[in-house]
Amino acid sequence: MLITGLQLMPDIFLSYSRNDLATAGQMAAVLQAAGHDVWWDQALKAGAVYDRVTETALREARLVVVLWSAASVDSDWVRSEATIALQRGALVPVMIEACQRPVMFELRQSADLVGWKGNAKDPRLAAFLADVTRQLGTPAPAASIAMAPAGPSRRLLMGGAAGFAALVVGGFGAWKYMGGKPDDGTASVVVLPFVNLSGDASQAYFADGLAEELRNALSQIVGLKVIGRASSERFRDSADLADLAAQLGVANVLTGSVRRSANTVRISAQLSDSKTGVEIWSQSYDRPSGDVLDIQSSIATSVVGALSPRLGKAAGKVQAGGTDNVEAQALYFEADATIVNDAASAAGGIAKLDAAIALDPDYALAHSRKANFLAALSGRETDWPASRELYAQAVASSRRAVEIAPKSGRALANYSTFELALLNVRAAVAGAERAALLEPGNPDAIAGAARSIFAVNPARAAVLAGRAIALDPFSARAFHAHAEALFNLGHYNDAVVAAGKALDLSSGVRGRAQLFESLVMLGRLAEARPLIAKQTLWRGPAGIALLESRAGNRAAGDAALAALGGYAAQRTGYSRARVHAQRGDQEIALAALAEALAAEDSLLTLIAFDPFVDPLRKDPRFRAIQDKIVPPDLIVGPKRR
Repeated sequence: MLITGLQLMPDIFLSYSRNDLATAGQMAAVLQAAGHDVWWDQALKAGAVYDRVTETALREARLVVVLWSAASVDSDWVRSEATIALQRGALVPVMIEACQRPVMFELRQSADLVGWKGNAKDPRLAAFLADVTRQLGTPAPAASIAMAPAGPSRRLLMGGAAGFAALVVGGFGAWKYMGGKPDDGTASVVVLPFVNLSGDASQAYFADGLAEELRNALSQIVGLKVIGRASSERFRDSADLADLAAQLGVANVLTGSVRRSANTVRISAQLSDSKTGVEIWSQSYDRPSGDVLDIQSSIATSVVGALSPRLGKAAGKVQAGGTDNVEAQALYFEADATIVNDAASAAGGIAKLDAAIALDPDYALAHSRKANFLAALSGRETDWPASRELYAQAVASSRRAVEIAPKSGRALANYSTFELALLNVRAAVAGAERAALLEPGNPDAIAGAARSIFAVNPARAAVLAGRAIALDPFSARAFHAHAEALFNLGHYNDAVVAAGKALDLSSGVRGRAQLFESLVMLGRLAEARPLIAKQTLWRGPAGIALLESRAGNRAAGDAALAALGGYAAQRTGYSRARVHAQRGDQEIALAALAEALAAEDSLLTLIAFDPFVDPLRKDPRFRAIQDKIVPPDLIVGPKRR
């Protein structure tokens, strides 16, 4: 994938007939496993040749892979996409079924994969991948590409509530939505939380942090599917490896234990086949405490070595840890385990991270994590100037992390959310896209990227969030990101399901606003009301005013607006604009938007796709404000009314 200027250019646009969805999914999997960014076409509205999202991807993709079959030959969509690709010189045709292609394509040499059923070791596939790599001008992939779960088709992602509901019904089976079947091969692993054997329960954070560091290190390996933290920790006490593997879709399980004292550390790790329970590799390390970082790298390297025949590549050294200072890493682990439920806990996390940074000023992830704690403090501060000062410190920490580690996807994804809140939309999107490029196997990085990209390209954000769910099916963050994207796409029923899942997985912390607003848009006001009643600060009155406006209860809406007026204008301008837009008070709504712009209200980043301000869209004054916030050239998605 290339980034031209600040616009994303996908590596490959995949064109296929709906009848060939299974084969297309297998093709997307091997192309993604080879390190290429694949753009699937999304559901098209009746009567439209292309919607804006698909056409943009088709015209920007470096290559267009067309799967020819009897069904695709008869498809107007595939013919049109192939024609555009041919005109651009980007066409890469593949025969997946014996058929007579349209005459204008008959003289074009096609890759022969007739009868291919997804076999990653098919020599014809290897030749095809080599040709794609040559045309893209990127390093050649490994000779044998291990199959990874297929990326989500936007036909499925945006195909209505029934399709999305299949993702979350049953909970444990969520990953099946993304891949369609259990992971058949073997280049997949879940790292369970390591057992704390130190005899001190307060040391559990260290064992958990070590396991997470291993996940992050292994997720950098192309072709290796690594289950994310939330889902791994869900199975913390699982003794049935086969059941765990079936529910998460993995072939291998890494377990371990840690015994830590003041001067020494004993770490044991075992890699097992999830279906048979047979141990593939194991090792125990009894070393001085200062060797912890080397042990982490050794474990990660050994796991990759044990799986290398299935990865189709020789084992190399895997570097774990974002610091060379063992004490700094331990402080980071301790802070990362902190649950922020009040200002005191946030301040405690900041103190630990400050201590880590004092030991290693270039510890990028410590700076990045500190930014989150500072933002949490800012959100709990009732004094506006004090809140802004804390937020400015958060932004500075986030930017410092990226300066130190410009190739850290997690740091970039985090940074992008701060830039978005500051209305630096172009910088936010560029950072998010780079994060997704650098760490495509890390669910936290790609879910974080989705949370910035949804403001300008909700279809792209939905795909990224879907990938995060595939890697971490119990991640509230991933479902939250998906809910935001689906809401911006106008898929409110789907957004209700995703937001509800996020709310459930996070014990009520994530997804509340998306669930509330989706229910309001669907007219399910009785269900929405309890969600907003418990909201604190300005969010409660803002939500109540919006709900009452949709319900037509003007008096109740006036009371909520009056309460909202008691909060800092910097936090309420956009919320008031939404309410007045719904009430038909166009001039008041536009004036509130102007106030929001002057105050740099972070909610203005919702403006491109927010249905609550749709009544204002035809007014040129509204468009002028939107263009100041969201660069028009970045917007890719369904046109608002």
